[in-house]
Amino acid sequence: MQSPAPTTADSPNKTTAPEPPASRSPEMSSELKMEERFETLDCPTHGPQRVRLFRLFADWAPARCPVCEAEQEQARSDEEAARQIRDTAEHRDRLIRKHLQHAAVPPRFEGKSFAAFTATDSSSAKALATCRSYADRFLDHLRTGTSLILCGNAGTGKTHLACAVADQVIRNHSKAAVYMTAGRAFRKVKDTYRKNSQVSEQDALSAFAAPDLLILDEIGVQYGSDAERNILFEIVNERYEQMKPTVLISNLALPALTEFAGERVIDRLKENGGKLIVFDWKSHRGAA
Repeated sequence: MQSPAPTTADSPNKTTAPEPPASRSPEMSSELKMEERFETLDCPTHGPQRVRLFRLFADWAPARCPVCEAEQEQARSDEEAARQIRDTAEHRDRLIRKHLQHAAVPPRFEGKSFAAFTATDSSSAKALATCRSYADRFLDHLRTGTSLILCGNAGTGKTHLACAVADQVIRNHSKAAVYMTAGRAFRKVKDTYRKNSQVSEQDALSAFAAPDLLILDEIGVQYGSDAERNILFEIVNERYEQMKPTVLISNLALPALTEFAGERVIDRLKENGGKLIVFDWKSHRGAA
């Protein structure tokens, strides 16, 4: 008896032809086809314009004058640029007002300017020029941590020039400048020694490093104790390590100032081109 012929399922050599790919409907193909054409548009502003039109679906895009569209786009771009400038100017004004509010400059020295400083001889004229140059180039000094020391006779305009520097640092460079007497700075640190103090000594010292420029006035009026000398060093050193400029003001002559503040303080303030200005002319106070 003959065996029955194998079925398709039983034939190992039988191959199945792949199904043909599904074809897109004519409606789908026409929807994805983009057409284009050219028209002449009579713009009331720019006259006849040759316009390229496209159609992706059923309707043609409306004809618009390309010159008008370019002008409108430029107007939008100009308005955005103007808005950014206004926003930047407003932000700068707010920042300046904030810095002026927190500068703590005494009322007697508020708004002091270089123009209001009277140079009576070549030495005072040189001091004025040095402080003005320091203020003009403050952003460079901020990068290098370059400081100033103003020392010498009382009544010669040291605080005036230092506050003029601070005023320009705030108004021209939008940077923070803070004025403080050494006595007040020492008290801020000593207050942390109280048992119930909520602020640590390190917190107080770190706060001195916050402003871009710190002016410490009346160095040498205090007792000159080891504690005060150590606090002054810690304040200056905190700013020195953070590359923050400091202006030190004292009525002491340089040798006495060095003895009071310590050589480490003076050396740090003179590093990276720090300037020392000796005010050795007569007092302006009481002058006619």
